[in-house]
Amino acid sequence: MAANLPDSDENKKRAEPGWLLPAKIAVVVMGLMILSGLGVIAYTVATRLSGGEEKTVAAPAATPAATGTEAQVVRQIATAFGTVDVAIPNGARLGAVQLEDGRLILRMNLQNSKVRLLVYDLATGKELGVFNITREK
Repeated sequence: MAANLPDSDENKKRAEPGWLLPAKIAVVVMGLMILSGLGVIAYTVATRLSGGEEKTVAAPAATPAATGTEAQVVRQIATAFGTVDVAIPNGARLGAVQLEDGRLILRMNLQNSKVRLLVYDLATGKELGVFNITREK
């Protein structure tokens, strides 16, 4: 037997406002995003502390062996060359630095819109040449 309670304001179930359900969903989704973000941070810290995911350098491509009378490709081996002093003119600023084909190219931005390119050999450390670039008059 069920007891019938009188209809009163205390016994009636209050209806939820329309905005409450989307708010509940948003809270749950944001909570899951926070937990997954903390998991990613914990994984990243753990792998960096353990030394995992070290970046490996790709080995250079093997040169094909020469056949018959063809000349073999000789690969230069880098040697230590000590300290190389590069003089920067007064008022100049070092611009871009580029490494390409065993050469180092330094761009010096000089005064009056002039540019100087210095080319160095990485195997020996010797200056190979200088390009002075100026505007045409």
